Amino acid sequence: MPQKKIYIIDDDPIYKLVTKKLIEKTNLFSHTKEFSNGSEAFEYFESTKDIPEVILLDLEMPEMDGWEFLTEFCSLEKRLHKESTIYIASSSIAIEDKEKAKKYKCVKAFLSKPINLEKLESIAGED
Repeated sequence: MPQKKIYIIDDDPIYKLVTKKLIEKTNLFSHTKEFSNGSEAFEYFESTKDIPEVILLDLEMPEMDGWEFLTEFCSLEKRLHKESTIYIASSSIAIEDKEKAKKYKCVKAFLSKPINLEKLESIAGED
C-alpha cells in the first residue's frame, strides 16, 4: 500500500515542529507539509490541486479558522473530484466542537493535541 501524504494546518509553530518531526521519524507517510492557517492552505490546494490523503487541522487560527477552511475545502474537493481525510487536531475539549465536526463528511475524527505515535500509526493504517 503506497504511503499517504499528510499536511498540517495549524498556527502553533511549536506544535507543527514537534508533530512534523514525529511524522518524519515514523516513516509512516511519504510527505509532510505545513501551513499556518486555513487560507494559506486553501490557496495552496486551489492553485496546485495537490490534495493530500490526510490533513491534521486545527480549529483556532487567524485569518481563516478550521471551520471556515472545512466549508471551503469540502466544496473544493467536489470540484476537483479528490478526497482527503481530515482529522481535527485541537486542544478544544468542547462537546459542541466535536458535534459540529460530525456535520462535515470529510472529517474522520476529532483528536486531542498533542498527536502521538499511536494516533499517527492509527491514521496511517486507515483507508
